[in-house]
Amino acid sequence: MRISFRSVLVLLISLTSFLSNTIHAQTDYGITVFGTDHLTKVELTNLFGDEIEELNIHYQNNSESYDELKEHLIRKLQETNEYSYVNFRFFTSYTNKVDFILDVVEKEDAAERLNFREVNTTIYDDPDGVIELWEEYEDLSFELFEKGEITDMSCPVIHCIWSFNHSLLDPYLTRFNELSSKHREELITILNRSSLVNQRAAASFLLAHTSLDPQLLLNTLMPSIKDSESVVRNNSMRVIYYLVRANPDLEIDINKIINVLDFPSFTDRNKALVVLRSLPLQNVESESLERMVSILIEILEKKDAHNFRNALLVLQKISGLEYSDDQISEWTEWAKPYID
Repeated sequence: MRISFRSVLVLLISLTSFLSNTIHAQTDYGITVFGTDHLTKVELTNLFGDEIEELNIHYQNNSESYDELKEHLIRKLQETNEYSYVNFRFFTSYTNKVDFILDVVEKEDAAERLNFREVNTTIYDDPDGVIELWEEYEDLSFELFEKGEITDMSCPVIHCIWSFNHSLLDPYLTRFNELSSKHREELITILNRSSLVNQRAAASFLLAHTSLDPQLLLNTLMPSIKDSESVVRNNSMRVIYYLVRANPDLEIDINKIINVLDFPSFTDRNKALVVLRSLPLQNVESESLERMVSILIEILEKKDAHNFRNALLVLQKISGLEYSDDQISEWTEWAKPYID
């Protein structure tokens, strides 16, 4: 099946050979193709360069057509029948650099890389409207942040998104602390069993406002790093990162975090990396270490948006070496015992 897809690629690329060694001239963003070695960023640009550039324009203009065009591109790549998972996204990093990321899972890798837990198809009531309140807070806090009205990002609980340091946001903090503690068990149930993605995603953040012991909170969130929805995995891993950063002695199954590195989404890699850079890595099992090093080298080689900077930190931590992110041949040589 892969051979036939490659044949199509070779034919298409030969018809556009004048582009074969360059990225589309209009691009002002980085391109990463992750999850396959059978489609390079040059080949992707030759095939979909104009459409990606159009997607970039919609992204920059915050156009409602962005999602529609994105889904169109995803369907086109899925029609090759090569991948079990496809996702395009533009992303602006904390350095204001724009990146375009294509994440795929090849069909032969699906059983391992898409091995998520099942969630019951149960709809739960929103306890005292706390989830609706959280979504209201998310919208308002993002709006205020975009306007530059939130400058103090200090956080009074274990995890915040845009903090509460604004007169319009301060009242939410008291409500979240009260309602989350009051409905802690319901929120745990929602996190694990609700069929509504927005409920599970909100519950992972709201549990950071409860009085749960850090170890118990960590244990509560860990199963959700295998949620089928990336936003739930992302939210849970965000809180886990702040937990282990503040409490370095917490007991955590590091092998499960390493597994997340190989999950399908950019945000999976991103959150797994920040957790890993915060943990001691001396006692990682050899099989997990081999898998981790292999993925770290791939992230570094492909300059995976700003993930490669965290991959570099983890590699330096494991190895005790200080090679830069551009010294790929040196890192590959060091990694040979792990990836050969």
